[in-house]
Amino acid sequence: MEYIITFTSTSFAMKAEKTLIAQKLQVGVLPLPSQISAGCGLCLRIKPKEIQPAMTLLLDAQLGEVGLYSRLMENGRYVYQPVKSIQTPL
Repeated sequence: MEYIITFTSTSFAMKAEKTLIAQKLQVGVLPLPSQISAGCGLCLRIKPKEIQPAMTLLLDAQLGEVGLYSRLMENGRYVYQPVKSIQTPL
């Protein structure tokens, strides 16, 4: 499983990527999957072990509304589910 983080603008997505990379978190930039109708055209992919520090950093960076989805592979396709909250530990 991985997480997908969405943003309301491309500039917020790019700033978020720079913020997370500066803190040595491994993120990937992806086009927003067609199954997710929220956000701009970009999203970030991040591993479960890094989602808690990433979300803390993003909230502190005040990047507008941030969406969070889980990404699972089912029957050879990715399935995305909205995540209501992140609890410690993951």
